[in-house]
Amino acid sequence: MAKDRAKYQKAIKVGLAYNKAERWKDAFTAFRVAIGEFPNDAAAYAGLGEACLGLKQLDRALDCFKLAARYSRGDIRYLRSVADIQERQGQLAEAARTYLAIGEILLKQRQLEEAIGNWERSIRLDSSLLGSHKRLAMVFQRLNRKRDAVREYLAIARILQMRGENKKALQMCQAALRLDPGNEDVLTAVELIRHGESAFAEPEEPEEPEPESATGLSAEEQAEADSLTETVRQMAAIFEAERNEQVVAEQEQLSDPIEKARRLAQEELAAELFRDEEEAEEGVNGLSKLERDALLGQAMDFETRGHIDDAIGCYQRAIKGGLRLPAAFFMLGLLYVANRQENEAKKILAMAAKNPTYLQASKLVLAGN
Repeated sequence: MAKDRAKYQKAIKVGLAYNKAERWKDAFTAFRVAIGEFPNDAAAYAGLGEACLGLKQLDRALDCFKLAARYSRGDIRYLRSVADIQERQGQLAEAARTYLAIGEILLKQRQLEEAIGNWERSIRLDSSLLGSHKRLAMVFQRLNRKRDAVREYLAIARILQMRGENKKALQMCQAALRLDPGNEDVLTAVELIRHGESAFAEPEEPEEPEPESATGLSAEEQAEADSLTETVRQMAAIFEAERNEQVVAEQEQLSDPIEKARRLAQEELAAELFRDEEEAEEGVNGLSKLERDALLGQAMDFETRGHIDDAIGCYQRAIKGGLRLPAAFFMLGLLYVANRQENEAKKILAMAAKNPTYLQASKLVLAGN
């Protein structure tokens, strides 16, 4: 193995030097040697992809960078190369989904502005990509950029209406109206969804509304519009598995049950932000999952900055809007305790304690209060 490693390292070094000198064929050969030694190495595939670009072999370069992204478990540099080549080849829908995936990774890294840039770029390439519009709506609301959030909710509503999902489209309009009551564009969209184009037709020339189910998209196309590439799905699963392993290891090292429960709750709430929306998922007061996610993100941000009252308010609104996670009850209970709201803490921690995961910690918090 030592000999193989030395051969591999030499091949990588030589290949990088050849790429820098634009000796693409020589670089191609060197990186092939490296891959022969370690066929699951991201750097070798990235170097080979660069050489293939130099040789104008875009299809092969694309395959190489996809493999580099997979074996690196989502290195954004390689994903950006994938998206760039997809654009150059006219694979705009595929490039849009790759930018969506890049945004997801950046969101997990809490790089919100960079994530927004990638989602906006994905929409420029494919305006019907629902996933990017959803992420933008959530993050814009979280950042209190109401006008931008309303625009994205309207975009989501239009896409859902085109697919014949009028009930969900109306939910998105209602979410927009909660941010900007009386917005004329939203009210117009509501009328169009409820009554079709006939709502604005001249009285003497009544027209039948178009069938709500006429989407113009096949089932396969609809599914494709909402999904990431298989490569990115595999990477997401890897990220989640690795994060869970890390969380378990950290939990095992913690001796304080309260701090252990706090860490677990934070991880569960973060995971909730990346959970896919379920059918007809709506809170008791009509909040969509996107709205609850925005409030949840705001609560976590406020808590990190020590703004306890603001964090409490966001958790309260999310829970009132339908969030039923014991993790949220526990975190809100800790904030109540920190804010010396004893009665509220007892009520919400009693709800958290119904889940065995938070039973012991909730009792300890109340006992020490």
